[in-house]
Amino acid sequence: MKKQQTATVSDIFARALDACVPPAGSPVGIALSGGLDSAALLHLAHAWAQEHGVALHAFHVHHGLSPNADPWLAHCEQLCARMGIAFEARKVTLEKNAKTGTEEAARKRRYAALGELCAAHGVRLLLTAHHQDDQAETVLLQLLRGSGTAGLSGMDGANSAPELLGNPDLVMARPLLPVSRRQLEAYVDKHAIAHIHDESNDDPRFARNALRHQVMPVLAQAFPG
Repeated sequence: MKKQQTATVSDIFARALDACVPPAGSPVGIALSGGLDSAALLHLAHAWAQEHGVALHAFHVHHGLSPNADPWLAHCEQLCARMGIAFEARKVTLEKNAKTGTEEAARKRRYAALGELCAAHGVRLLLTAHHQDDQAETVLLQLLRGSGTAGLSGMDGANSAPELLGNPDLVMARPLLPVSRRQLEAYVDKHAIAHIHDESNDDPRFARNALRHQVMPVLAQAFPG
C-alpha cells in the first residue's frame, strides 16, 4: 500500500484560501503583527497571491503598549517593502482602566482598526494567523469563563464579524487553524523568515498567556497530540 503523504503547511493554506476566494478583482488583506505566526502567514499569502494574480495588503496595528512598538512597525514595513507587498499601519490609543482589561481593550481596538484599513483599500477578505494551538486555548478559555455551547465550538475557519470589524461586507478567514504552532515554527525556520518577539506574550498576568505557558504544557504531557 502506498504511504499517504502528510499535507504541508502550504497545501493546508492553499485549500483554505480556495474555499473562501475573495470577489473577482478584490484584494486580500493580512493582519501583520510581525510575530512568528503572522510572518509565516505573510510568506504563504504572498506566494498564493502571486500565483493567483491577487493584490495583497498587509495591515499593522500599533497599540503603543510596548517600548518596542515603533521597531516592530518598522520591521513590518521593511519586510513588506522587500517582498513588494503594499503596507499600511494604524496607531490606536487604548482607554485607560478599561473595565474589560487591557487584553480585551487592545483586541477590540485592533479589530476596529483592521476593519477601517480594509474598508479604505477595498479589501473584502482579511486573513489572520490564528492556528491550532490558539484554537485549543480559546476553547479552554471559553470553558473557564462559563461560556455556553456556542463559545465552546471555538473559532470558525471564516466568518463575518461586523461588531468587531465595523464592516458587514468583510470576511475574516483563519487559514492556519489546522496548523500547529510547531509546524509554523518549522516552516519559518525552513524559509528563514524574519520575525519579532512580543514580550507581552510571556506575561502570565494575561489569561491567555497563563494558560499557554502554565496549563497547556501540562495537558500536552497527559494528552500528547
